[in-house]
Amino acid sequence: MKTGSQIRLLLWKNWTQRKRQKIRFLVELLWPVLLFIGLVWLRKANPLYQQHECHFPNKAMPSAGVLPWIQGIFCNANNPCFQHPTRGESPGVVSNYKNSVLSRFYTDILEMFSDTEVHQLRLLWHELSTFSDFMDTLRNNPAVMSGHGLKIEDILKDDELLTAFLLRDAELPESVVYQLTNAEIRIEQFASGIPDLQLKDIACSQALLERFIIFPSRHGLHGVRNAMCALSQPRLQKIEDVLYANVDFFKIFRLVRVSSCR
Repeated sequence: MKTGSQIRLLLWKNWTQRKRQKIRFLVELLWPVLLFIGLVWLRKANPLYQQHECHFPNKAMPSAGVLPWIQGIFCNANNPCFQHPTRGESPGVVSNYKNSVLSRFYTDILEMFSDTEVHQLRLLWHELSTFSDFMDTLRNNPAVMSGHGLKIEDILKDDELLTAFLLRDAELPESVVYQLTNAEIRIEQFASGIPDLQLKDIACSQALLERFIIFPSRHGLHGVRNAMCALSQPRLQKIEDVLYANVDFFKIFRLVRVSSCR
């Protein structure tokens, strides 16, 4: 049988089957049409957009260091795409997260354990230990420090604002401000903590003032008492807050260390 006859016979057979199975014939005709219509609808519903070139964050190898390696694994888990070159693409740079919180913390830890920082921490620990020993001595044997005090002017910050506040806001005379800043605090009176007394009661009582503060002169004590007693309780509280804000505690540590060596 010739090739042409075979093709005609095959086409006749297929056409006969389609006539006998009309539903199958319709499905075979409509199914490609429906697929084509669906593709056209998807194309219209989602218009094309221009995709920029992608720059992916580099992922450091373990040989680059523990921190860059961990950051490359966890921070790039979603493999983001950037339009511009990333920092890690520069020669000699192994991480894109140099300014991250974790990187700065890691750098600070390394600097903290450098020789200079360790020396400063050792000095700070020594001063704190000296201050702790001094407070123990003060609590157990306060008579040792009796008569000695810390001059208020010596424990203030270099750029202190207490003097200006007393002169301008509290409107105290210069002589009273001088007596206050040059007075000495009896530190043995604070061995058990800050006494539970009202500032107004202390300011108006000569006995309480002499109990907590050593004034340069007797005349200065009376002048300070008269000026401070005339102030209201809120104004006295404000003066106390400004005093605490201008105290340099490192100066207190140094003065305490000197006092404990007397």
